[in-house]
Amino acid sequence: MSRFSGCVRCAIGLAWILASAGALAGSYQDNKDPVRFSVPAGWRVRAESVDGVRQLRVIPPKADMRERAAIDVSVRVRRLGRRQSLESIARDYRKPFNDREAASVRFDPAAGRLLLDYREGRFVSGRLWIVRRNLHVFLRLDKKRVIEAKCAANASEYKAWRRQLETVCLSVAAVRKAGAR
Repeated sequence: MSRFSGCVRCAIGLAWILASAGALAGSYQDNKDPVRFSVPAGWRVRAESVDGVRQLRVIPPKADMRERAAIDVSVRVRRLGRRQSLESIARDYRKPFNDREAASVRFDPAAGRLLLDYREGRFVSGRLWIVRRNLHVFLRLDKKRVIEAKCAANASEYKAWRRQLETVCLSVAAVRKAGAR
């Protein structure tokens, strides 16, 4: 083996490593809300208004992800309801409700972070029953507001897209303004 072929192999290996790193998640920081999160390669972020509330929709690149897996990823800042806290949200989700099973709850009061993992069923297209798997994250901004990130997909397809969904929801963080403490 010549030195030249060894260098070619090194260059190919380096190119592969750099290409793999490019396939990793990028970072998104919103310019209106104090929110930052990771976005899988190829996915895009779009701001929209739902019922008068601004939210960020994270859209997968492939049609089968949007249609067959029914991936739905959204991030928003919202006010807590009266007498509502992360503790009360955790308490509510620990119990099954209607077509939602009891959630697996991880709560870190010191960090102000609540992580819920649960499944829920619903009828779609008349009589077709679909079970959806949800990863739901709440992150306290202040006493009255939280960042809410929800990543959901059909339960039968969730495993295939789990890493991408977790990339978004588990990376949600509050952006502190310069000079703020």
